Amino acid sequence: MMTLLIGVDYLYRKSPKLKMRLKRSFEAHQTKVLLPTTVGGTRCLPQLSLVTNNFTRGYRAVRSHLESASHTQPKAEELAKLAADSNLLIYLLSLQVCLCHLKTI
Repeated sequence: MMTLLIGVDYLYRKSPKLKMRLKRSFEAHQTKVLLPTTVGGTRCLPQLSLVTNNFTRGYRAVRSHLESASHTQPKAEELAKLAADSNLLIYLLSLQVCLCHLKTI
């Protein structure tokens, strides 16, 4: 899961061209643009919660863009395979629920 979240953040942070296309993907899916954010740092729980929320809310747009970018970007192809894994998504959603409760403690 961390490989997916870190990889998506790194992919779009280092490539303005891919970031612009991701924004177009969000517009095509008619959802609010939620760019991937950095995982980690000193405030681990709030940061991980933000990352998982952004990823799950923009999942359709991110996944469709990764699948279309996989024709030219080998890294995007690997990330698209990870994003399509249903077990990983179930784990991510379970983690999101746990983090929601842990943040309030």
